[in-house]
Amino acid sequence: MDHDRTTEIINKFEITSVVNSYFRALDDKNFDGRHFASIFTSEAIVTRPNGASLIGPEEIRASHEKSFTPFEGSQHFVASHDISLDGTTVNVRANLIAMHMWQGTKADANKLDNFFVAGGVVLATLIQSNGQWKISQMSNAVLWRAGGFKDMKQTGT
Repeated sequence: MDHDRTTEIINKFEITSVVNSYFRALDDKNFDGRHFASIFTSEAIVTRPNGASLIGPEEIRASHEKSFTPFEGSQHFVASHDISLDGTTVNVRANLIAMHMWQGTKADANKLDNFFVAGGVVLATLIQSNGQWKISQMSNAVLWRAGGFKDMKQTGT
């Protein structure tokens, strides 16, 4: 295997790991500022499914910490990372299915009102600086949803 192909495979692996690390942090409720700073650029923009844009790792972190408070747990399945490399910039398209369990439900997914699940597409741009890939922009377009939404404002189509 030639050096360019090996570098491309390594970059794609690292890029996938950064994207997955973001969603793993949400599921683990790891809202540590150092972690968010390690995966986002200082001017990163995350556009939430409701259209609200968050700028910078601290605002992204704080918003997620607040919005995940009502959930006992969540699980984000990110798959089919389609990665287009262009030098030190990359565009990623991935499929996402996310399940959120409401507080007090004891993770009982047998009752429809205890959770909601949504599916959609994640679009992200990452840049490489000092040998490290970081998210500079990310959005999540919700394509479908099911379950109990309680008083949560629904977003998307």
